[in-house]
Amino acid sequence: MSTTNLQVETTTANSYRWVILALATLSFLFTFMSRFSWPPLIPVVGPVFHMTAAEAGSFMTAFYFGYVITQIPAGILADRLGSRFILAGSLIIPGIMLIAMGHMVTYSQGFWFRFVMGLGAGADMAAASRALTEWFSTRERVVAWGILMASPTAGLMLPNWVVPALTKGFGWQGVFEIFGVTAIVIGILVALFVRVSATSVVSGGNPFGGLKVVFTSKNLILLALAGFCLMWAQIGLATWANAYFHRIGFSVAASGTIMVVYGIGGILAPLTSPFWIKRLGQMRKLIFWAFLIQIPLTIWFGTIQSYEYLMTMGFFLGYVTYLVNSPLNILITDVAGKAWAATAIGSTNFIFQFASMICPLIVGLSIDFTGTFSASWYIIALGSLVGMILISCVKMEETAV
Repeated sequence: MSTTNLQVETTTANSYRWVILALATLSFLFTFMSRFSWPPLIPVVGPVFHMTAAEAGSFMTAFYFGYVITQIPAGILADRLGSRFILAGSLIIPGIMLIAMGHMVTYSQGFWFRFVMGLGAGADMAAASRALTEWFSTRERVVAWGILMASPTAGLMLPNWVVPALTKGFGWQGVFEIFGVTAIVIGILVALFVRVSATSVVSGGNPFGGLKVVFTSKNLILLALAGFCLMWAQIGLATWANAYFHRIGFSVAASGTIMVVYGIGGILAPLTSPFWIKRLGQMRKLIFWAFLIQIPLTIWFGTIQSYEYLMTMGFFLGYVTYLVNSPLNILITDVAGKAWAATAIGSTNFIFQFASMICPLIVGLSIDFTGTFSASWYIIALGSLVGMILISCVKMEETAV
């Protein structure tokens, strides 16, 4: 093969990484849109099946039970087999379950459809991280992860915009079917077009070797616990902010607008994180300062009762809080190495998600006990404080960006 042909082939392979990023981001975005298609439908579907508030909320619980279960197995399989079919399955399985939900006739059916949907979606994060680690250098992964990590917040916001219009035009069954078919189509595109990079390092030998790497590495354990603290801060606020706004007299629409502005800050944060990483010189510094700034902002946020100030502070709090996502995940994959990137992300994300289950409950108990939200913001801010301490204990060399 001539040198010219080799250069053209290399250039084509390098440019294909952006196709991989687009597919990974689209899949990650839609797994979030799929799971959050349910909350806007609760007022419509709940009365049809005579659901209590607890039963309606349990559909989210069912999803997350399934979601947590597949984090580690999906990581092991992605490192062993590659990300292509794991990523595709994380869309096709939820897509089938969404279509099934459009035909459910009992609450119990819907609960188990959501559980299986979570099992499928739980594979997406590890598989996407594997794809990015294969195709992007450490310097480029700062940008790639920034784009990928804008998906969760966008996936939370978009259903609130599109589901009401789709419900009006197609009914609640039609919404599930549209989301389901779309997920399956994206899954098929992933199966057709995701490739393995020429520089891919596939794990061999003991398939559980990655777990040993994760749970014997001090840095990975510290990063996993820092991620737990991050989720504590993010999910705690996202769960209880609307209830606080209602308590101080804002309408549902006004409360939702504040959280949309918070979400816009959350979308912009990972997209702009490469700038701050380059400015500070280290990803750990960005994580440290973001945690530090979150502490007073969270407490201050809980004292504001002005709509305009809440909008402004909500944007800044969303921005600072979501600055942590990209660099934290990049550090995890860097410590684990290419061979165990997906296992590391799956294992650490498994730990992250326990905060999603614990913090909302703890905050809720404090509200029930005190009758006010006063202690809530300190409880949420505690996650940021502990996260700041944990990240300061991580000692590692970082590639210059």
